[in-house]
Amino acid sequence: MNAASEEELSVLKSIFNEDFVLLSNDDELPIFDLIIRFDFLPNKTILIHQLSNISTEISHLPPITLRLTYKQTYPQIDPPIYCILCDYLTSDQLTFLTNQIDAKWQSGEVIVYTWIELLKEYVYSLSDRLILCSTLSSITDKRFETNYDKIGSKRIYEQLIEYNRMQDQHEFDQNIHTCPICLQDEDAKNCLQFEKCHHYACLSCLNSHAKQCLNNNHQIKQINCYDCNSTLFLSELRRMFSDDKLLLKYQQRLLEQTVDMVWCPRCNHSIICIPSESTSGNHSSFAECSHCEFTFCRRCQECWHPQLECPKQKLFEKLMQDPKDESTFRNPIEIKKLLLEISNIQTIERCSKPCPACTVRIEKNGGCQHMHCRACQVHFCWECGWYGRAYVPHPCERKPEKAGAILTPELNEQVARVFYDSSGKAIETDIAKRVQLCPKKDCREAHVKIGTKNSLFCGKCETNFCFVCGEQIYGNFHFSEYGCSLLTKI
Repeated sequence: MNAASEEELSVLKSIFNEDFVLLSNDDELPIFDLIIRFDFLPNKTILIHQLSNISTEISHLPPITLRLTYKQTYPQIDPPIYCILCDYLTSDQLTFLTNQIDAKWQSGEVIVYTWIELLKEYVYSLSDRLILCSTLSSITDKRFETNYDKIGSKRIYEQLIEYNRMQDQHEFDQNIHTCPICLQDEDAKNCLQFEKCHHYACLSCLNSHAKQCLNNNHQIKQINCYDCNSTLFLSELRRMFSDDKLLLKYQQRLLEQTVDMVWCPRCNHSIICIPSESTSGNHSSFAECSHCEFTFCRRCQECWHPQLECPKQKLFEKLMQDPKDESTFRNPIEIKKLLLEISNIQTIERCSKPCPACTVRIEKNGGCQHMHCRACQVHFCWECGWYGRAYVPHPCERKPEKAGAILTPELNEQVARVFYDSSGKAIETDIAKRVQLCPKKDCREAHVKIGTKNSLFCGKCETNFCFVCGEQIYGNFHFSEYGCSLLTKI
């Protein structure tokens, strides 16, 4: 190497320090990497995944590596050989960037630092929005290396969000913070910053807040951010409670008053979802899997996108209004999936009612009209909605007590097929042992026996009949020492 290139190499080592990685010790032709970091973007970048139409804001981007090989003729005649290593820029973007880098070369002048500034300027020019789209590029260029097509735009979107989260947390951990609740200065390790809204407080105050919510004797509410009411991640709740037993108790109480359940699209585990009271962003559709910690949108089952309305929400509403309009979707599987979701919602509404005091949904599968809400301890009438602290006689058209649960019409048809095979022979199964059909020929409604009582009542045709013999009950002598037993076990 000549004096000019040696001086440039020495300056680069002093500037980049640990981000200068020497790959070859050959003094004549040194090969080294320069790690160019973008931890502090001048403005927040809107990261957009084009295919899913989801977006979020980020303040940090992963570093880009510039690999350089000096030539003996550099800088008098030839530029150094370079290669840009970046996985979140497409081949087209990197081709455009490398063409600009080549245009900057002038013989007789050192060029590396000029290339670095040009690369930074290009990345900062993307600060308004970085759009990730699906591409299948066939470009092969020795001036850059990228795994964009192999990783896929969706996975890159998730990786960039995770990197931004880690950098935000690292930045937060470097400072002393004043708790906005108790106004005490605390080290970062004794504080918790919420990832979605970036509000923070000391763990002592947050722990007191969590315990106060848990000790509420009335309906428990989901614990959200104390300032903006944004939903929290499970890992944040775990640090707030600082006790897994308390966290489990909190989750159990929420389970008692839950109104929704979804399945994780990544690991297929069930997830309990509580409606968010947040009025900011799109937090009402947020869901986090407690098993694989994947965060996703409950409406479209895609990666969580807080800044945008779910792209499938309007399509869902249109389908609700006109289920037969298949022009809304091109994929028939998607149509069936959304119709199934609508059907599930209608089933929940048909088989359960909200408590008139606290609105927690309660399922009734048999028995009298007297209901007791475990969430708020209120007693109410299933038939007319009357409620109070104790159940007392009130004006109401009360129906006779049921000893079984009536099935839906769809299940009714399935159960009827269980009793007899194609030859008409009765099938003895565990299901058939617990189910009895109404004896009325024009009814034949299926009923499930609950408990030991053999007196069943058909709410469809208002007929009392016996579970043991399947006959209609007349008078008070059907259940006697000469007839059927009133109480038997299955």
